[in-house]
Amino acid sequence: QQIVAMVCSDPPVGRSRWTVKLITQETIRRRIVSKVGRETIRILLKSHDLKPWREKMWCIPELNREYIERMEEVLDIYEQPYNPKGPVVCLDEKPIQLHASIRAPIPATEPGQIARKDYEYKRCGTANVFAAVEPKSGTHITIATKNRKGKEFAKFIHRVSRKYPSANTIHLVMDNLNTHTEKSLLDFYGKRKGKAIWHRFSIHYTPKH
Repeated sequence: QQIVAMVCSDPPVGRSRWTVKLITQETIRRRIVSKVGRETIRILLKSHDLKPWREKMWCIPELNREYIERMEEVLDIYEQPYNPKGPVVCLDEKPIQLHASIRAPIPATEPGQIARKDYEYKRCGTANVFAAVEPKSGTHITIATKNRKGKEFAKFIHRVSRKYPSANTIHLVMDNLNTHTEKSLLDFYGKRKGKAIWHRFSIHYTPKH
């Protein structure tokens, strides 16, 4: 009971979470028992269904009026039945690291043999990947760019627009990144073309945070 109570409390100063090794050390240091092994601690944790090294992350801001309105708007648009004249598209971007192999991989030459490759790699900078997904039709648009600045966002939005030439409007769900605005299109394409592209979309911003 003392060990379980210890594990359910905060770990020692300087540690972010409990591990089996740390629990074993602290159990002895705090003189709960004079001697104990890691396997005993593991069995104890398993019998109480405790996994202190796991943690869940979330960010729940204040549930104010703006948050609830945006949340309900996004949920409502997700519930709509599939409509090719008003597709629901989700957009996001992700930075990625570019790696190159230093040594050529060794291919498998016989049945049952495992191909091998060296664990070392060369860093070749970073890039960005834009992705737009229409879940109810299985459509997805993906493109790699040097960065995620407004210019690249504007070009990607235009690409998404061209994907749905017969749509009356394209419901676009995305987050509140500062480039996810009409201004990015106006700055890159000019006022006339930028507005024409932007007005093909019905924008639905997710709640902040």
